[in-house]
Amino acid sequence: MTAPFRIAQLSDTHFLEDGAPAEGGEGAYDTDEAFDAVFEHIAANHELDMVVVTGDIADNGFADEYRKAADAFSRFDVPVNVCPGNHDHFGHYSARMGRPGVSTSRVIEIDTWAHVFVDSAAGTLLDQPSGTVIDPPEQARLHSNGVLGEREAAWIRETCDTITAEHIFIWLHHPPAAPLVLTEDAAYEAEWRTLLHHLPRVRGFGGGHTHVPDDYEIDGRPVAVAPSLKNNFSMDPQTWLPPGYRTYEFAPDGSWSSNTHLVDDERWPRRPFGSLLASLFRGEIGHDELRQIIERRNAERASG
Repeated sequence: MTAPFRIAQLSDTHFLEDGAPAEGGEGAYDTDEAFDAVFEHIAANHELDMVVVTGDIADNGFADEYRKAADAFSRFDVPVNVCPGNHDHFGHYSARMGRPGVSTSRVIEIDTWAHVFVDSAAGTLLDQPSGTVIDPPEQARLHSNGVLGEREAAWIRETCDTITAEHIFIWLHHPPAAPLVLTEDAAYEAEWRTLLHHLPRVRGFGGGHTHVPDDYEIDGRPVAVAPSLKNNFSMDPQTWLPPGYRTYEFAPDGSWSSNTHLVDDERWPRRPFGSLLASLFRGEIGHDELRQIIERRNAERASG
C-alpha cells in the first residue's frame, strides 16, 4: 500500500419505517432526506475505498428499518461495513443487515492496518443456555451509554493480540470518555482505560452516539466522533448543525487523519438551541423529563 486508504464514516443514521415518527420526536431530521444529502455530498466530493457506519443504524431496532438501511448503504460503489449501536436490536440487526456489498464483519485487515468493529453495548445482551445471546427486555439496550461486558472486552483483547497488522483502529458506536455530561459513563470509560494498557497497537477510535461532532484523546489515543443524520449539535456555541459525516485517511506508517463534513442546506439551518436542550446536554434533566416538558408546553399552547 503506497497511498492512504480512504474511508467515509456515517453514524446514527436512525432509519425509520416509512411514515413512522422518530424516537424522541422534537427536532428530528427526516433521516431518509438526510441520508440522500450525505450520499450525494460524498459522491460529489470524495473518492473512497470503504464506507463505515458506526451504529444506531435503526431508530427503533425494527426489522424493516434494517431493510431500508441495507438498501441505502447498497447505493455506495465501495464496500460498506457496519457495527451496531444502542438503538439497534441485536437480533434484527444480525438477521437483516448483511447483503452483497454491505457487511457486518468484525475485523478487516488492509495491509499494515486492522480495522476492528466493536459492539459497545454488548454488555447489555443476555446469555442463553444454548451459548447464544439475546436482547434485554424493556429497551435496556436503548438507554445504554456504553457497556462492553466481560465477553466483548475479552474478545477485543484476544483479537488485538492475535492480529498481525502493525496498526489497529477501533470502530464503535460509543466513543470512550466523550467529554459530554449527557453521555458520561464512568464504568464504560474504565473498561476502555483498563483495556488500552494491553493494546499498544491501537492508534485511535472512530465513534458516534453523542450527535456532537468532536475530536479528543483517551490515554493518548485520538478519538474522532462523527455527526449524526437524525439531529446534530455544536456545544460551542450552542447550535443546531446540519447532518454530516467524517472522512479518514490511513497511511502505511500508522498515521491517520480525519475531517468532519456538514451538509449545509436551508432544510437544516444552523441556529441556536434553547435552555431546555442545554440543560439536557449538561445532565441537569434526562430525556424523559425533556419529553414531558415539551408535551406539557405543547398542551398549554393548544389550550390557549
